[in-house]
Amino acid sequence: MKTITSRAARAERPLLLTGLALVTAHLLDLALSGADTSVLGVAVIVALAAAWALAQPHVTRPTRLALGVVVGLLAVGFGVVSHGLHVVNSGLDWRDVTGIGYIVGGLLLVAAGIAATAAPRGAPSRSGLGWRGAHAAGWVAGAAVVAVVGVLPFAFANMTVHAPRWEIHESAVGIPHEEIRIEMRDGRKLSAWYVPSRNGAAVLLSHGSGGSRGRIPAHVRMLARHGYGVLALDNPGNGESDGHSNGLGDNAQPAIAAGLDYLEGRPDVNPKRIAGFGVSLGGEVLLDAAAHDHRLAAVVSDGATRPVDGDKARPKGALEGAVGWLTMRSVRAVSGMKTSPSLIPMMPRIAPRPVLLVAGGGFPDEIAASRLYRDAGGATVQLWELPDTGHTAGLRKHPAAYERRTVGFLDRALHG
Repeated sequence: MKTITSRAARAERPLLLTGLALVTAHLLDLALSGADTSVLGVAVIVALAAAWALAQPHVTRPTRLALGVVVGLLAVGFGVVSHGLHVVNSGLDWRDVTGIGYIVGGLLLVAAGIAATAAPRGAPSRSGLGWRGAHAAGWVAGAAVVAVVGVLPFAFANMTVHAPRWEIHESAVGIPHEEIRIEMRDGRKLSAWYVPSRNGAAVLLSHGSGGSRGRIPAHVRMLARHGYGVLALDNPGNGESDGHSNGLGDNAQPAIAAGLDYLEGRPDVNPKRIAGFGVSLGGEVLLDAAAHDHRLAAVVSDGATRPVDGDKARPKGALEGAVGWLTMRSVRAVSGMKTSPSLIPMMPRIAPRPVLLVAGGGFPDEIAASRLYRDAGGATVQLWELPDTGHTAGLRKHPAAYERRTVGFLDRALHG
């Protein structure tokens, strides 16, 4: 037993260093593959890994256990749901290589944390009961601070750049459609469904953060019932599309442009009768697109609230604001993408094209932020508030009213 314990203790550092190398390699892969890599962000990623490696022999066993298990499980979880599922459902892509390494690295960090419990216990500098109680209380307080300012931003950054790659079932659409691939201008390809138009108009349908077209088949069917052509895209790195994901939409504009290129070239679509319909994040990126791309003749945006606009709509307290700031910096560093700007100054640029905003009461910032968008956009922007409805749950909770309101808006906007 003693031999097993000593071997486990000796294995801790090799496990830690190997795990850190694999985890850091994946984070650097994400950061360097972004369109606007942050040099400071890359330096911070490397520095934090180096600091952990250097500090490991000098910190307590509980600290080593907690850090290894928590960070390791986060890496394993996000690596599995994003890259692991992508390999299983779509086959291995070269962008998955470091993602698989991320899973292995996370497992090694967990193993290192567990091995730390077998390490020899250092003699306490003081043996008094009061001192030990104070030491334990200080450890708990320090752990809480690390969790709030370190682990939470790290977890959110991982969630932002690791979209779940659940299998997409073609039968979910429930109506005749085409499964297509659309090439973006950088050569990467997007997966999509297309339902041909029967009225000469088409709608580009964009899903929410961490989702895919597999989450919006009810919207596809609703629009198709009224004769609209429907292009339901997977954002880059989501669903079956190429690339790395970004749950804040910082890399979505090239995908929207590629979708509009596709619709413009369809023989069943009048290029002057193309609208955007976005759900959650999709609503944000389509408002952003409409501000600079006049091919979008109208936009329905359900549940749009960019974080920067949520802060303006509902000012945060000092702690919440600090955690939010650290979170956004973490996303910027890991994604290698510039943070999308506020939609408020963009809204006037969409006029005179009409916009319908739908805002539910599920998130505290949503209705307030939508009011800011409406006020900035002027007379051509309508706001439909649903305070009794969760985030983007209007179609599910009020199906008849939702269909009447949104499709009626599109009918007026695209057919006069």
